[in-house]
Amino acid sequence: EMESLLEILRPAGGDVRSHALVEGEDAGDIARQAVGEGAPWIAVAGGDGTVEAVAKALIGSDIPLGVIPAGTYNNFAMSLGIPTEPLKAAELIREGRVKAIDVGFANGQPFLECVGAGLDAALFPLGDEIKEGNFLRWFTLFRRAWTYPKKPFELIFDRPVGDAVTPGQSKTRYLRKFRGESLRISALMVTASNGPYYGMNFAVAPNARVDDGLITVSVFKRFSKLELWWHFLSISFGRRAYSPKTIVFRVGSLEIRGPERLSTHRDGSSTEDWPLKVECRRQALKVFASESIPTVS
Repeated sequence: EMESLLEILRPAGGDVRSHALVEGEDAGDIARQAVGEGAPWIAVAGGDGTVEAVAKALIGSDIPLGVIPAGTYNNFAMSLGIPTEPLKAAELIREGRVKAIDVGFANGQPFLECVGAGLDAALFPLGDEIKEGNFLRWFTLFRRAWTYPKKPFELIFDRPVGDAVTPGQSKTRYLRKFRGESLRISALMVTASNGPYYGMNFAVAPNARVDDGLITVSVFKRFSKLELWWHFLSISFGRRAYSPKTIVFRVGSLEIRGPERLSTHRDGSSTEDWPLKVECRRQALKVFASESIPTVS
């Protein structure tokens, strides 16, 4: 299939070369090397981890990124409306339609999907062990999830709370009266999203767009443990589920902090960042994408 992809991509311009990653290679380093050699564009076929490593190497440059989804979930490609069929994705690159999209930064490090603090971040290390074949950790994961208490958060926005809360939400009337820029609230978890998906295509922020110049903040406050499990099951694999129990804000930047240090993640990888200082950098990455960014149906 690689030769078929190259045949489609050659008309996109330049001396098209391919590089097959081997175990231990850093896709970002390969991308930076290609930039240094004068590549006019770079395409990557792989899953979210590989795609995002290359994307992060191109942030702030004029070199557009082409994405050929070849992973399990392909969250970034879904956020851009890129076809899941590799040959069709290559045809999109050949068309040459370039769009500038936003990139989130958390404590100075870029992310394309989501950062968060609380329950989901506390479970990520166990999930990694399970993926590596340690299925006995399922018991530990469920026990930790069931016993994890709500945590106190302080959210500090770049605008008044009343302006940050998104319209149309039930039971948020009291928030619209807040003129201060900080909010103290207890919740199981808080996520800050650049696009709609993360993890197993969880549509955690269905109204988020990678080109709107904003971070979508989701506060999981009113859920019981069972309700939260059902909610994430309902939004998995790209499905959208209406959830009046999630409180949603949209801001340009924010800080997530609290009286105790919490587990955090960035694009599904555990981090030591605390507090989380999150910002949206508008139009920081150029990509080959469809004419219009889709929304979650």
